[in-house]
Parts: sequence; C-alpha cells; structure tokens
Amino acid sequence: MTKVSPGEKKYKTRLYNPLTTPLHSLSDWGIGVGMYFSTLASMIVVFALAGLLNVKNMLYYASKEYDRDRFEEERGEFPLMNPLKYSTVCMTREWVVCVDCHESNSYWNNIFVDSYYGTAVNPITGKTQILINRTTCAGAQVEQGIWNIVTLLFLIVGISLFVSYQNQVEVRLDEGKTSASDYSILISNPPDDAVDPEEWREFFDGLLGELTGEKQQQVTLCTIALNNHR
Repeated sequence: MTKVSPGEKKYKTRLYNPLTTPLHSLSDWGIGVGMYFSTLASMIVVFALAGLLNVKNMLYYASKEYDRDRFEEERGEFPLMNPLKYSTVCMTREWVVCVDCHESNSYWNNIFVDSYYGTAVNPITGKTQILINRTTCAGAQVEQGIWNIVTLLFLIVGISLFVSYQNQVEVRLDEGKTSASDYSILISNPPDDAVDPEEWREFFDGLLGELTGEKQQQVTLCTIALNNHR
C-alpha cells in the first residue's frame, strides 16, 4: 500500500482500512503516526488480558455473596449505573449507632451528610444519638486480593514488554523510512578557523571520492552554525 499525493486523479485510490492496514504503511504519514497506532494496538491487548484476569472478581462483586441487595430494583432512570454491579460499589446499607462520631467532626461538613449521617433519640435513655449509614457488604477477601496482585504483576510485566516492543517498532519504522538525516554528517568539534562551507565541501568530496572511487561532487549541501553567543 502506497500513500498517494493530495489531489491524485490518475490512479484509483481508497481509504486506509483501520483494521487491515499494515503498520509499515501507516509510517507513510510519519514515524509518530505509526508509533501511535502501534501503542494503541498494544494497549488494547494488554488491558483486554488484564480485564480477563479480573472476570472472576467481577462475577463475585456482582453476586449476592458480596451484596445481597445488589441492584434488585430496576434502575431504568440510570441505565449507566448497571455496569457498576460488577464493581465493588455496595448497595446494601443499614443505620447503626456511631459511638465515636461527634457533630464537630469534619465529616459533617460535606454534601453527603444527609445520606450517610443522621441523629435519633434513644427511646430508653432519651438521649440523642448519632447514626451512620454503613455498608454491609463483605470486606476485603483473600481470593479477590490475590487476583488483584496477579493483575498488577501482569501489568508490570506487560508494560515492560511493551516498552521493549515499541523500541523495536521504532527502529523498524525508521529503517523503512528514508530521510535527509540518514545521509547527513554532523561535525561537533571542528577547528576554530574552519568557517568556510566551500572548504568543507571540497574536503568531504575528496574524502568520499577516496572511499567510493568516484570523482564527481557528492556533497549536496554544507552549512556552518556559528556559536556567536560566546
């Protein structure tokens, strides 16, 4: 597949297919474009596998074993809430007396105070007690923690392999793309009095002539950057 010039009318053309276009063809738009789509494809694979490792945890969090009242009521007014049943969000709550809670504590100063904190009068003592609306779902479990650790280790290994793979892709795309820098030479420590471009051109023409056996001019452009700020 070859990228045509803008306004091409002589040959029949078609758009790049996002699924079947090979990576080396995308580099026609620049190495950065090829690296972008390579990163995108790699991350899709890594996170898809990480998601599969968490399927068991997701099924557990969506079960009655974790939350007995898990989304029993139809939540048609919030359809986007349905995927939350596979997360650790807990829908089962109960009001209990909070012995250590005081109205002067900072948790009273938030917008959720009416939903999670309240007061009630003790029918026996007649005193006002502070209530807290706590969740009743199961706490941290060893099995779910193990799967989380396995997923974390997989991501560490996967990202490490991804970095190595991207370095190889960058080299491969760069080798398949010819640019002026591939034929350029930078002299970083020239003599202080070597400021004539024509002198440098003659020097490199002679040097390349000795190496290649050709006498014609082979240097296309020669320029000198003066460090005038010193």
